[in-house]
Amino acid sequence: MEYLLHSVWIALAVGAYLLIVRRSVRSALSHSARFPVCVWHWPEAVFTISVVMFFLLMAATSFGKPPSPVHLEAIKSSLTLYCAIILFLVGFLVYRNVDLMGAFGLQVGKWARGLPATLIALGLVLPPIYGAQFLGYTLAGPSAEPQPIVTFLMNAQGWQSYMAVVAIAVFAAPLTEELIFRGCLYGIVRQTANRYVAMGVSAVVFALIHGHIPSLPGLVILSVALTLLYEETGTLWAPISMHAGFNAISIFGTIMWPDVMK
Repeated sequence: MEYLLHSVWIALAVGAYLLIVRRSVRSALSHSARFPVCVWHWPEAVFTISVVMFFLLMAATSFGKPPSPVHLEAIKSSLTLYCAIILFLVGFLVYRNVDLMGAFGLQVGKWARGLPATLIALGLVLPPIYGAQFLGYTLAGPSAEPQPIVTFLMNAQGWQSYMAVVAIAVFAAPLTEELIFRGCLYGIVRQTANRYVAMGVSAVVFALIHGHIPSLPGLVILSVALTLLYEETGTLWAPISMHAGFNAISIFGTIMWPDVMK
């Protein structure tokens, strides 16, 4: 009897969760009027594709090989690279007379208005991401290694190591990747084709640039959730904040429960 009661409660909880997710997705897809208005041209498309190809080429060296150990200096170099890409991309868009505030919905006040949706989306997306992560590692077999930065964090000693990971994972990476994959790539493909094609393209590319096969399913789910949040709120601040929050939770979990989070 107790087992049956637990099963009923679990079924009700799963049903309620799926209903909330369904309504959230429908809400996001019905608010296309909130999406930032920007007319993209071929120079922006070529530039974005070039940056995406750069990320893919860097990630291609990781597929099919055991993850290489990451050291503090490599983390610092990656942080410098992310900052350089941000400056280069923003500089190019300014040169092209792209209104950054309008193109990405970065107006003051939009972040606060999108915060409730961001927190709700983050809470909803964690279970399927970690479930997909577990599935990815299971399918990859017992020899699957965690991402190099996770291994680095698990073995980190000293505040400099922790601060370097936080700087790149909570600040630099979310800002850079959301600007490229949600702001530019998704926006350009959405304008050229439609939002469903754009969502699929940006999700697959976003997952691939991380260069870690077991994490691919979870990263695809994360990317779709970030895109839906962008559609729902109409501001890039929302997916940037959610991306940063997800990475912060992952860092905290890795430090507190390394055997579970790896």
